[in-house]
Amino acid sequence: MASKAITYVWKFPRPTIEKAAMDLMGAAYQTAIKTDPNVTTVLIRFVLARNKEPYIEESNIHATTWKDGKLQKDDPHLTICAKNSIQEEAETHEAAHGYTVSLDDPTLVSVKPSDFVKRDDTIDKRGKVIWPGGLPAEVVMHTEP
Repeated sequence: MASKAITYVWKFPRPTIEKAAMDLMGAAYQTAIKTDPNVTTVLIRFVLARNKEPYIEESNIHATTWKDGKLQKDDPHLTICAKNSIQEEAETHEAAHGYTVSLDDPTLVSVKPSDFVKRDDTIDKRGKVIWPGGLPAEVVMHTEP
């Protein structure tokens, strides 16, 4: 079995509960390799926690998505961006949703890649850079069959 090092980048605070962070990285890994088998780096994006005031941005599984310029209900998923070594140099990435069993169960059900590549400095619908530099990162080894 071969091992593969993946760098995980957290756009918003990493979950403080270690099991939750590891579960999220596991689902992010499965989403990323189904998006691009040559992935080297994964940005774990976020959810706007609408049930909290003020709205909180955090890295987690969520059930909303932007469609036609509006935040809409969706099945539970995590949102990632993935890069391979060529995209690392080009400062580009591809986004994907990894759909999960539920908000509390990170078991992956399906993956929906965006099927197009964007520049890291692309501005999202909230006026923020999708993949800004200087974010917290960690490397995790994954064993491949």
